[in-house]
Amino acid sequence: MLDYIIVQAGGKGSRMQVLTRNKPKALVPVNNLPMIFHLFKKYPEKKYIIIGDYKIDVLERYLREFATVDYKLVSGSGHTGTCAGLSEALSYVPDGQRFMLIWCDLVLSDDYEIPETDNNIIGISKDFSCRWKYENGEFVEERSDEYGVAGHFIFKNKSYIDDLPTDGEFVRYLKGKGLKFEEQPLYRTKEYGLYSEWNKLPKMRCRPFNKITIDNDKVIKEGIDEQGKKLAVRECAWYQKMQGKNFDGIPAIYSYDPLVMELVDGKNIYEYTYLPTEQKKYVLEKIIGRLKEIHQMESAPYDEESYRVAYLDKTYDRLKKVRNLVPFANDPVVTINGRECRNIFYHQEEVERLVMQYAPREFVLIHGDCTFSNTVLRHDSDPVFIDPRGYFGNTEFYGDAAYDWIKLYYSLFSNYDQFNLKRFSLDIRDKDVTLDIGSNSWENMEEYFFELLEGEVTRRQVKILLAIIWLSLTTYAWEDYDSICGAFYNGLYYLEEALGMESAYSYFSRNMNFINSALQGISMSEMDRLILDCEKALKSGHKVIASGLGKNVPICEKFEGTMVSLGLDARFLHTNSAVHGEMGLVHPGDVLIILTKSGSTTESVYLAELIKKREGVKLWLMSCNENGTLVKYVDNKLIIPLEHEGDPWNIIPNNSTTCFLIVLQMIAMQLARRMDVSLDRFKENHPGGAIGEILSVEN
Repeated sequence: MLDYIIVQAGGKGSRMQVLTRNKPKALVPVNNLPMIFHLFKKYPEKKYIIIGDYKIDVLERYLREFATVDYKLVSGSGHTGTCAGLSEALSYVPDGQRFMLIWCDLVLSDDYEIPETDNNIIGISKDFSCRWKYENGEFVEERSDEYGVAGHFIFKNKSYIDDLPTDGEFVRYLKGKGLKFEEQPLYRTKEYGLYSEWNKLPKMRCRPFNKITIDNDKVIKEGIDEQGKKLAVRECAWYQKMQGKNFDGIPAIYSYDPLVMELVDGKNIYEYTYLPTEQKKYVLEKIIGRLKEIHQMESAPYDEESYRVAYLDKTYDRLKKVRNLVPFANDPVVTINGRECRNIFYHQEEVERLVMQYAPREFVLIHGDCTFSNTVLRHDSDPVFIDPRGYFGNTEFYGDAAYDWIKLYYSLFSNYDQFNLKRFSLDIRDKDVTLDIGSNSWENMEEYFFELLEGEVTRRQVKILLAIIWLSLTTYAWEDYDSICGAFYNGLYYLEEALGMESAYSYFSRNMNFINSALQGISMSEMDRLILDCEKALKSGHKVIASGLGKNVPICEKFEGTMVSLGLDARFLHTNSAVHGEMGLVHPGDVLIILTKSGSTTESVYLAELIKKREGVKLWLMSCNENGTLVKYVDNKLIIPLEHEGDPWNIIPNNSTTCFLIVLQMIAMQLARRMDVSLDRFKENHPGGAIGEILSVEN
């Protein structure tokens, strides 16, 4: 009986080159599973003691999230060689218990079995070369691929190595100790301590759910795990739904259990890296045209829950699982490829608002996963869709049409397919990240993509949903630590682009905050005094005059128009024209309000100087600058503390004129109430137009 397995996973893995740049060797994926997880899969019921050192923090976080076996992680830090950490690891093996000791880069064959013997066991390499050999009961420091010491041992109990040193080579220690072992040939077992060996592996896609068998001109496709089988059911259902619709953009289907389909004569689109521009345009036109054809076949009512699940809930659930795994995931800002990117964990409400504002009015029939990996060019020119998703959120077949466009853009511009094939480089440094993904060579089609889809999607919609798709890929690609991190960082990169693109909704929201804050900052006591002065002027037979120049002219004119329609005496005085004779309309007893954002314009200051010399005129300043020249010069002032104009440069009269308009209109409404203006009086002054028509009907 053997219940304990010690895994030496503390080495730096320098021979693995870029594969161990961000993670320990134990997490390098082999056949789409981290090396150490092959042991977990083979012996899920065993108790593991894992020795870590290099990138042990990464190993600890990864195991915490994804390991389902009983394990204990110990540190070999501060010690050297394959003996590092072994003494502590042995302390967790009970006395008298048989145990295995194995190097993490050794992947046992599927047919390997733990031998039933009373002897200590040494695994002997038969398929790869090792630096030490064990022959005729002796350890020799000599390279061998027939008697190689593979890094696999089984001990009857830990007393055989109870004098283990804290540093040095374990095999050299065994040689000095003179222990004898029963040899166990390790046929078909592989050692992946060298990049050259790992690089011989077929490049697996993230999460290969299916087994594909080619039979002459047919493809047989079967799910190989629970999720693959579930997806296969939905895929078959989608193909069945498409039957009889006279749609030639899918392969011929011969049977559904298992799924047997036509072997399309062509390659996946990402494999066509050297197509001329005109041919790319033709292919892209065909893809978009056929997707539109699918979308127009059938529709279903919009389902908000499915929309939220597909874009938001699923993504957030996956992100929660990796938040404590990915470096910088708890920082408000992450620097990626030199760009400071806002972290979604700190902007979830904003992201949710952005996503929800693009909700469609109805769902349509969609493919759901039309990436280049799932599109084949029949005869190198005619796009054929394979691997349909078959669902969107909780809805079968139907979903947001934009989902198809985002999945296409996912390949076209952000090169998902190359990432999926692990053709990317990720460098996680102390303060920033660089991510370089291989190219599908279709980026030059981005503008044509938007041209073909004008009216279907907006650029910001595409960017925000693209970010969501990348962020959602994190735990979907859980077997590869670099893929998890890379998907997260790429998602943040595109999220920053989306957040940086102004939309009408965000513009309104931001500017309403500016305007609301400015209006709330007005002194209500000063406002009451201004309204009271205007009321006194009107009741004594005098008038209210609004003066401004530039963009404030129509604001003053609107105030004058509103007041006159109420039967209240108001005038507009152009600040420039005043000195050319129009000051004649200003009489003692009048109220004159000068509108000037800065409170320092030359014309406004000059007019104020002239008005102050006229006895009996009540002069008021309305400004956004409490430090303007006129603030000190004019006794009566209403300051509107505006923080920002809302334009890109905080220069254009925008929010200031809006605030002036709101305040003047409020004054007009207050005066109408105080002057007892009746609806009948208003009706007399406004007999025509839509308002006059409404009032005549009410009468």
